[in-house]
Amino acid sequence: MKSIHSLVFGVFSCVATLACAQMQMAKAVNQPIATLAAGAVAPDFVMHDIHDQQVRLSSFKGKVVILDFWATWCGPCIASMPHTNAIATKYADQEVVVVASGTSDTIAMFKKWIPANQAKYPKLKFVFDPNERGSTTFEQRASSKLYGVTGIPTQFVIGRDGVITATIVGNGGEEDARTEAALAKAGVKVEAARVVAGERQLKAAAEEEADRLAAVEAEKKNPKPKFREGFAQLQRGLPVPDFTAQAIDGSAVKFSELTKGKTVVLMVCSARGARPDDMVAFQDAWARRYADQGVLFVELASYGSRADFDKYHAPAAAKLAYPVLFDPAGAPPKPPKESMEEMTAEDKKAFREANRAHYSKVIPMAFSGGAMAPVPNNVVIDAQGKFLGFYVGSGPQSAESLGNLLLRAGVKLKPEDMPKKIFSAEETKEKPPEARVAMLKLGAAAPDFIATDATGKAVKISDYRGKVVILDFWATWCGPCIASMPHTQEVAAHYKNQGVVVLASCTSDDRKKFDTWVKRNQAQYPDINFSHDPQERGPDRASHKLYGVGGIPQQFIIDRDGKVVALVTGYLKGEAILDAALAKAGIKVDAALIAKGAEDLKQREAMR
Repeated sequence: MKSIHSLVFGVFSCVATLACAQMQMAKAVNQPIATLAAGAVAPDFVMHDIHDQQVRLSSFKGKVVILDFWATWCGPCIASMPHTNAIATKYADQEVVVVASGTSDTIAMFKKWIPANQAKYPKLKFVFDPNERGSTTFEQRASSKLYGVTGIPTQFVIGRDGVITATIVGNGGEEDARTEAALAKAGVKVEAARVVAGERQLKAAAEEEADRLAAVEAEKKNPKPKFREGFAQLQRGLPVPDFTAQAIDGSAVKFSELTKGKTVVLMVCSARGARPDDMVAFQDAWARRYADQGVLFVELASYGSRADFDKYHAPAAAKLAYPVLFDPAGAPPKPPKESMEEMTAEDKKAFREANRAHYSKVIPMAFSGGAMAPVPNNVVIDAQGKFLGFYVGSGPQSAESLGNLLLRAGVKLKPEDMPKKIFSAEETKEKPPEARVAMLKLGAAAPDFIATDATGKAVKISDYRGKVVILDFWATWCGPCIASMPHTQEVAAHYKNQGVVVLASCTSDDRKKFDTWVKRNQAQYPDINFSHDPQERGPDRASHKLYGVGGIPQQFIIDRDGKVVALVTGYLKGEAILDAALAKAGIKVDAALIAKGAEDLKQREAMR
């Protein structure tokens, strides 16, 4: 089951839910400190503005500061700025300031982005950390070393006394009241309703973090493999494709010729920045240690320009015990406008097509059959050129995966490199792909099935016969599903007097996670009836077996006679597709919304 991401940018899109799923930046393997929390004193540090003037956090002493860590490459960071600017404007008369401290990016990008966008966000004080990505001092950046940030956007609300009142990871837009609740803790006068909502959200976030930490501890006691025996078309025991990259001197290097007869560890990284020293040292040490057993490490720098490669990777290559290659596909196309909102449908379609053409040539994606993985990632190949396994990450934290896969290749590891747990083939065996089921067609009778609500009560579609049902398949792990819920709640509330009900059926998810999520969030969505499919991820789950759903969120509009009259796939902010779909079930919908819904569908089609 996949989540349906943005329909605009296709192959490389990401959805801004509450945070970047993973921070796409090089970072130290061992985080020096835990993320600072409420009660800690905010460390002072030096930032620069675009005129290279130093700005210290202590310069804002006596004010209430929202310290907002961001980067130009972080979509969720940029998406959060209108909301953060609105907060800064709302509370400016109470001496609240937002210090938007850029991190984990290049100075050149900050100096380009800030002047181009400052006018949109006049209340944000834009600065950046001089320890830029790719520099020798990158690990000294304040976000990581002093504040323990592991993902952005992350905000720290700091009182006039310099003490943090709350740490806020991610930003949910207008509905997210956490920052305002934190401001209230710092003595700022905030509307009571916003404080209550924000306190509830802060509590939910704290509980989720506690669950995450508990899962980490459970993982330590019963570790699971971090490597896979299959990734897209790469499958254990099958030959890997060949490719041609560029050497340091620009000459062509055929992968099959370079690696013939070797056990290979192919590490894919971003060309757009230097790898942390500890990761490079780890890989170099293993390359030297096992070269006499025919093990060859190969670094492939992709997703960036030759200039990036020459700046960040080429200088150190001569000192390493393994070859460093460049992906000649180069850097991806640049969008014609600064933001998606400024792009026309034609712009978006052309940009999408340009990206499709580009990414079809990117070596890691062509190598895997079209799949993109976080970087750095690694492919281990045996001496016969056959795929052994794949894992994400690099450096000391990847030793368990690397060790297991080299053992499978017949390499004799030194005692200090032996994995803590050696996984059997049965433990890491890939599940066969699930058989496809055709999506339920318009006009078909909606199949009935039994789910259970948060109280354990059985819930069926037939319970709502005579009403118009929005059957919404979702999961707690699905960011786009959660992002669509405020809109679905608005629709449910607006049309409930006409007999419209929303049955949100949680699919491909665990019961415990469902119960926890509903307990924390039901109050935000009073007109949505949440239920859970007890088949969970099994092949008999209703979304798959009965409705043929291959990605979520997916909504089926079911009329009063139990017939499916419309499908709504995914949601983009501002769309009226769901409203227009209800009209097909006989619901009275404003003509302007019906027209807008039709136009939204045309826009989607134009962007395919």
